[in-house]
Amino acid sequence: MKSLSLKWRILLISCVFLLIPLASWLIDSKFESDLEKDNFQQTVQQANNLRSFFEQLIQHDNNFRQKLDTNGLKPTLQVALRETGILVDGFADEWYPYHAFATRIQNFGQAAELSLVEDQQHLFLLFMVEDDDIVYRKNLDMTGVSDKIELQLDGFRLQFSPLAPGRVAALRQTSNGFREVSSVYAVWQESTNGYQLEVRLPRDLVGAMFGAEIHDADGAQPSPQLQGLYSFTNFEQVALNSMLSVGALSRLKADDYRVMVTNLSGDIVYSYGQPHQDIKGHWRNRLWVNDLSPIKTRGSKVSLSSEELDKTLLGKAQEQLVNEGALSAYSRVLEPLYDGEQIVGALILESSAINQKLYLRDFWLRMLLLMLLFWVLMVWWLYRSSKDYSRRIVELRDITEEAVSEQGQIRHVIEREEYYDDEVADLTNTFSHLTTRLKQHHDYQEKLVARLNHELRTPIAIIRSSLDNLSIENLSELDAQMLQTAQSGASRLSQTLSRLSEATRLEQAIKSAEKHTFEVSSVLKDLTRAYATNWPDHRFEYQSDIESVELKGSRDLFVQMVDKLITNAVDFDNKSAPITFKLQEKDFRLVFEVSNRGATIERKALKSVFSLMHSSRKNSGGHLGLGLYLAKLIANFHNGHIVAKNHPDQGGVSIVISWKNKYFTE
Repeated sequence: MKSLSLKWRILLISCVFLLIPLASWLIDSKFESDLEKDNFQQTVQQANNLRSFFEQLIQHDNNFRQKLDTNGLKPTLQVALRETGILVDGFADEWYPYHAFATRIQNFGQAAELSLVEDQQHLFLLFMVEDDDIVYRKNLDMTGVSDKIELQLDGFRLQFSPLAPGRVAALRQTSNGFREVSSVYAVWQESTNGYQLEVRLPRDLVGAMFGAEIHDADGAQPSPQLQGLYSFTNFEQVALNSMLSVGALSRLKADDYRVMVTNLSGDIVYSYGQPHQDIKGHWRNRLWVNDLSPIKTRGSKVSLSSEELDKTLLGKAQEQLVNEGALSAYSRVLEPLYDGEQIVGALILESSAINQKLYLRDFWLRMLLLMLLFWVLMVWWLYRSSKDYSRRIVELRDITEEAVSEQGQIRHVIEREEYYDDEVADLTNTFSHLTTRLKQHHDYQEKLVARLNHELRTPIAIIRSSLDNLSIENLSELDAQMLQTAQSGASRLSQTLSRLSEATRLEQAIKSAEKHTFEVSSVLKDLTRAYATNWPDHRFEYQSDIESVELKGSRDLFVQMVDKLITNAVDFDNKSAPITFKLQEKDFRLVFEVSNRGATIERKALKSVFSLMHSSRKNSGGHLGLGLYLAKLIANFHNGHIVAKNHPDQGGVSIVISWKNKYFTE
């Protein structure tokens, strides 16, 4: 963590926000579990209320009581109450809540299915017929054989014999032929394994009795032949088990639950509602539910082999939470229905909290998307801010390194930050104020040396002149010795002022010097020959494995730096070995080393030998310690790093200057 940059730290911290959706999902799961439990309790309470309602209905409504009577039970067709919109278009998409109550028959291996739905105004019919060879009517006069469906109503028959897929006329046979009944609307559509016929009849046209027949023809050569005739009611009219015949039931509305009433034989005599009416209302539900078909509950007949129903018909109420923990979990309560002391049927109530769960997940999804958008914007803003802060901090670091040299000299003053008003700007302004004060102090020191040199030279000259005059007099031996000591001190003081002036002039020359590229190897070779001529008592040797290397700087200042290093080496050389110049490339750095045999430097003083007026060697012989200080100034001007080190065998000293690879070119 400590090695990460500011922007990466902010990005890492931002990732913590990803834990919020996980925590919210855990909270959502807890809410869903609570919804299941609350729904179960509400279902139990609702079942008790409905049981009281149906038992009162049994006492006061003979029609409903007869539906529960299993003695002399006559065949009936189950009719469901319309709960959803039905578009009469020949397709069965919107009929999914009513398929469980369809009547099914089979003829010669081909099946057919009839679904009946009613409301206050209409009776809706859906025929789904398997037919491997659909034969349409050829003639308008109804002659010939074709596939058709006939309905037997109270007082007449209707038949549907299409000429082609699409809307088909409802034809009623009269003494004058066939007449179209305009109040009946029907559409015939082909399916993958046969055809479908969807019909809407006015409720007052149907009556209480109903029958339906299917005529199946095959296109045999040379003309179509009738293959079979089969009926949903055994070619008889049967009663429609209409819920509208019991007024109290027609006004009973179910909200997110399903009510079923069975007789002792397990036949469903009443059914209404769906435990998930709005499950297809939102496209986002497909994220959670793969199958959007209705929850499988019960068909048109409940088998007496059902353990729960058996116990209920024996007088023991049953309570269940089916698929607990799943999205499709629902509650089921079975209550026995009594007529006085006698059990006459059972009430089955099923309820699901799936709608509430889906609404909760929809809210969670919206919140997650909003949070994700906020998180992306926040991370983008934090990243840009951190990147800007990092850039400004790096720029401040670079200008600070450029403003202050290694020996603490101020090259230039850092400018104040006026555009921003934050912590980095405050830090920049603090550095600006600091470099300004350091610059003023450095200028004061430079002027102080010049002033001292100017002010002290005249008094020193007077002192030296006076001492020279005194030397003419006949002095005692003790006075002469004291006079010689005073002359030596005055001479040393004059020499010190000269060296300080030289250092000041060199610093000013470095500031005003222009940099250009020069070749180093040839310069060192020429200097080696020159030094051998100037100091014939000493030996000089140049060593290098580099043929040519260039530095950017001042050739004259570089030569002056080498002069200072050689003068220092000659002063302390014991002549036991040559003074060596060594130029080499090592670890991607250019290294220049000047070494000599002689006096060593104390270990604790190795870092301070380059300070002004410092000399750490024994027997320095009055050496003032300015040479290495001036060499360091010039080395810093050439972006070099200078150090001093003793030889491992304690037989001399090496001065080493190194440059990074970005400052030299081979």
